[in-house]
Amino acid sequence: MTITEKIMAKQSGREKVAPGELVWVDVHTVMTMDYLGKTCFDKFNSLGKTEVFDKDRVICVSDHLVPPPNQKFATMLNEWRAVVKKHDITHFYDLGRQGIAHQIMVEQGHVLPGTISIGTDSHANTYGAAGAVGNAVGVTDAAVAMATGKAWFRVPESVRFNIVGEWQPYIMAKDLSLHIMGMMHWNGHLIYKTLEFTGPAISSLSMAGRMTLCNMTVDLGAKNGIIAPDHITADYLDGVAKGDWDMIQSDEEAKYVAEYTINVSDLGPTVALPDKLDDTVPVENVIGTKFNKAFVGTCTNGRLEDLAIMADIMKDKQIHRDVNMIVVPASQTVYLDALRAGYLETLILAGAAIDTPSCAACAGIHTGVAGDGDIVLSAGNRNMKGRMGSKNAQIYLTSPAVVAASAIRGEITDPRTFN
Repeated sequence: MTITEKIMAKQSGREKVAPGELVWVDVHTVMTMDYLGKTCFDKFNSLGKTEVFDKDRVICVSDHLVPPPNQKFATMLNEWRAVVKKHDITHFYDLGRQGIAHQIMVEQGHVLPGTISIGTDSHANTYGAAGAVGNAVGVTDAAVAMATGKAWFRVPESVRFNIVGEWQPYIMAKDLSLHIMGMMHWNGHLIYKTLEFTGPAISSLSMAGRMTLCNMTVDLGAKNGIIAPDHITADYLDGVAKGDWDMIQSDEEAKYVAEYTINVSDLGPTVALPDKLDDTVPVENVIGTKFNKAFVGTCTNGRLEDLAIMADIMKDKQIHRDVNMIVVPASQTVYLDALRAGYLETLILAGAAIDTPSCAACAGIHTGVAGDGDIVLSAGNRNMKGRMGSKNAQIYLTSPAVVAASAIRGEITDPRTFN
C-alpha cells in the first residue's frame, strides 16, 4: 500500500484498503477557525451533542478576521470566542497568540505522522508535510468529527512525484509547486488523487518547503498531498508533538496510477500569470513587468525561511518608490523568531510593512486588499479574479525570493541575477 492507504487502513482498523473503498476513520484532530467556527459548532449542537469528543483535539484558531477590520467581523469574533469558551476548548489560538490555522496545526504539533487531521479550510492539505493525511471538510463533516472523533473517506488513488536533483540558489519549493501547476494543468487527472512526493530532493527539503508543496496540492484538485516522515520530520516534531506517532512509509510494491519525475537542478524561478494558477511561465518570460503591490505571507509562504531569504536579498537596499510591500508572518512563533534573527528589522529598513499574523490580504478581507487597477506580486496561493479584493486587480504568483528582488527593482526580477 501507499502511505495514504496505510494510514487510512490503520485509522479504520483494517489490515488493508484499496482505492475506491469507503472507510470510517479515527480522526486525530479537527480544526476550525473564526469565520466558520460558530457555524461549525451550531451544526455540532444540532446533533444533540454538548461535549466534543476530545477537548484537546478540537483546535480553534482565529486567523481570517483578526484583527477585525470592521464592526461586523468584530461581532463575529466575539460570538466565536463565546462559543469556544462555552465548550472549554483547550487549544484556542486567538488574537495575541494567533497564527494561520494550517501553520499552527503543524508548528504546534497537532498534526502527527500516520494520523488523519481535518480542517474547515481548503488548505488543510498542508498537514501532509508532517506525514499525515490532511484534508479539508465542510462544517457538517467537521461537526460530526467533533462529536464522534470520526470521519468518512473514499480511499483515493495515488500519484507519485519523484523529485530528483539538487536545489539551486534562490529556487524554492514554491517554484516546484508552480512548475507542477503548469505541468499538470487543471485537467481532471489529479482530482481526488493523493499526490505523494518522494525522491532525494524531497529528502533534503525543509519542513517549511514541504508545507508549501503539500499546501498547494488542493489547487490541483487533489484529495491530499503527503511526504513520508523522516529525520527532518522527527527533528521538527521533537518537543512539540502532542502524542505518539509512527514512521510510516509506502511499500516498494505500492501501486500508483501515474508517476512523474522532476529534476530540480533544472528548475528556475516560476511565475503564475494573473487569473489562472496553472498558467505558469519561467520568470524570464515576465522580467520587467511593472507592479505596485508586493505581498508575502499566507499558509503557503509566511514561514521563517521565507522571511530569511527575503532579508538576505533586501539587506541594505530600498523597496522601489512605486511599490508598497506587506509582509505577514504565518504565526506569532514565526514573527518572534524572525524578530530575534533580525529579518524583520532588515525588511522594515528596506521599506516593508510588517503586519500581525493572519490570513490578511490572501482572503481579500483586510490588511492590504487589492483595489481597482492594482497589480500585485504575491507569494500567496491563489490568483483568480477578486481573490485579494477587487476583480479589476491583477495578481502574479511567485516565490518570496522573486517578490523580494522584484520589490527592490519595481518590476519582476530574477533573484539569481539580482545584486
